[in-house]
Amino acid sequence: MKHIITIGNFDGLHLGHRKLLDSVTSLAHAHGLPSAVITFSIHPAFLLGKNANFQILIPPVHKEERLRELGIDRVQSLAFTKELSQTSAHDFLVHYLIPTFNPHTIVMGYDSHFGHGREGNLEFLKRHAGNHEYRCQYVPPYSDEEGTVSSSRIRNLLSQGDITLANRLLGAPYRLYGKVVSGHGLGRKLGFPTANLQLEDAQQLVPAHGVYLSRACFDDTWFFGLTNIGSSPTVKSTPETVVETYMLDFDQNIYDAPLQVELLQRLREEISFPNREALIAAMHADEARARDLIRDLS
Repeated sequence: MKHIITIGNFDGLHLGHRKLLDSVTSLAHAHGLPSAVITFSIHPAFLLGKNANFQILIPPVHKEERLRELGIDRVQSLAFTKELSQTSAHDFLVHYLIPTFNPHTIVMGYDSHFGHGREGNLEFLKRHAGNHEYRCQYVPPYSDEEGTVSSSRIRNLLSQGDITLANRLLGAPYRLYGKVVSGHGLGRKLGFPTANLQLEDAQQLVPAHGVYLSRACFDDTWFFGLTNIGSSPTVKSTPETVVETYMLDFDQNIYDAPLQVELLQRLREEISFPNREALIAAMHADEARARDLIRDLS
């Protein structure tokens, strides 16, 4: 069966990705054909090693889930191996894309490419379209007043703590995935018991230190909360970055449970207070502000 296909990393599934995916699903519906996305279970940046500190925006398994939620019928995640990285665009097209998907149309974005040396771009596909009886469609980038929306731009925003703009470009709140692990119990002693998140994928980007208004999903139910990202310098002596969430109006033991945390707004930077009393007073102020914001969201 023929498919409407596209290929890419789709890290973060931001507004630019969604524009391209909307084109794929619209074409699929118009022609009565299934849509397909070819992506990677390991981001190519890890193998190519151009950035030793590279981090992803969404773990691969959740990227696949989100792609299906966005209407993609078939998601094919390839392991980006050294062998694949050295495969020519022609071989990838002829020996994989054509026999596997029999493409009716291949949809390409402004930065879409495949094959060794990134040679598999729109011009390459157009040259070979007649031989293999597929069409090409180009989707321009999605831009705002500051430029093109890209995964790298969003990574920079998150690293700077600009969660508001990052979320706007993502089209949804930035989400961390993991499970609840035991901590030092310091939050409970302070009157603010927290769920400490161990990331499902250690390569997922953790935004800048600070206190965030958040939502946490436990057992398919969402709870508003406050998430602290940092080292809690007032009460700890370790530089380790921890993600801990105080879930409002919640009192259950959820150790080892899966948890997803959406960061909605950065309330303030992480501060080293002179004593625990000052820290507790600040936490009460954070909670009061959070509840005011939640009322505005409701």
